[in-house]
Amino acid sequence: MALSNNSIIAIAVVAIVVIGGAGAAVVFLNNGGDGKAGFPSEGVTVTTFVDYNGNSAELKFNEIPSRVVCGCNTALNLLLYLGLEERIVGCYYNEEPIWDGVKDEYNKLVTRIGEVDAEGSKNISKNIQSDVLLSWQPDLVIGWVSWTDEGLGSEKFWNDNGCNVMSLNTMTSSAFRTVSMMKTDYDNIGKIFNVSEKTTKLYNDTVDTINNITLNLSGKGTIYYALVDGSVNTEKGTVWTYKNSNFIASVLNSMGLKNAFPDGGTVSLATVYEAIGTTDIDVIFYITYGSVTYEKSVASWKADADLSKCAAIKNNNTYNMLLSCSYGSTPQLLDSMNTVYDVVEKILSAKA
Repeated sequence: MALSNNSIIAIAVVAIVVIGGAGAAVVFLNNGGDGKAGFPSEGVTVTTFVDYNGNSAELKFNEIPSRVVCGCNTALNLLLYLGLEERIVGCYYNEEPIWDGVKDEYNKLVTRIGEVDAEGSKNISKNIQSDVLLSWQPDLVIGWVSWTDEGLGSEKFWNDNGCNVMSLNTMTSSAFRTVSMMKTDYDNIGKIFNVSEKTTKLYNDTVDTINNITLNLSGKGTIYYALVDGSVNTEKGTVWTYKNSNFIASVLNSMGLKNAFPDGGTVSLATVYEAIGTTDIDVIFYITYGSVTYEKSVASWKADADLSKCAAIKNNNTYNMLLSCSYGSTPQLLDSMNTVYDVVEKILSAKA
């Protein structure tokens, strides 16, 4: 039965169809759109993963969302970069320094939603309660996978309240943290917000840089890297590193660089010392967020007599990488890949 636009105003129409063993769902959300601003009159449909197990949902939008909440810096930076600041009504898990590439747009946003964690602001550095999020009256939330009754509420709960919820695909299962899945994320955002030309250019520019680094490295030896999260744990004698299934590790590996700690996680200092003494570590990317700062992380390595012998420390090949960049679908990745290109050039020249 066809439904007229007048039959539903600002509420969700939900139809969930379970498809085979994949547990896919189709969710239709009617925002009362009429195809204005170049948006297709028939709406657009995108597919996103809804959990860490590969289950997916098809979300339909009948107009461009106008009350978006960003539940991670990855989504926040992407939307700001695409010129969608006026469509954002709130943020949570805004736990990083704002990327330089979108500072002007972010400053405009702050005048409307408030500074991070200021009283009464809709700008929170940590997680959010579902009742608070509901009070912001979003029509789309893009955040970490948490759409369960135990988390922020099920998809059905949010659909019944006139809101679509989604996560960027590269932030879900480790099997999907790839450059090809980043393209899917960009294509989805391009369709939802009618900015496909911008998202396509962003993806193409990023991939061009990745390909250039790959060509530059071809046949020129191995560059070892580490993705380090936080300072050295001196009490336990460990460091925390990112494994190959992390998005940014998969990108670096695809270009020909090699992860010094492919299994990641908690790594003993003895293992790090061994790596320094054998293959060494040519470059370190320190992942930063909240109170985890680049300055503290680097200082902790320099303070250790053996860690300070690492090639990356001795040759000043250490770099700050925001957590959001390590999860993929963000314009920061293009910046980071340009940095990687310069790093590769520097290291190869020194080794020549």
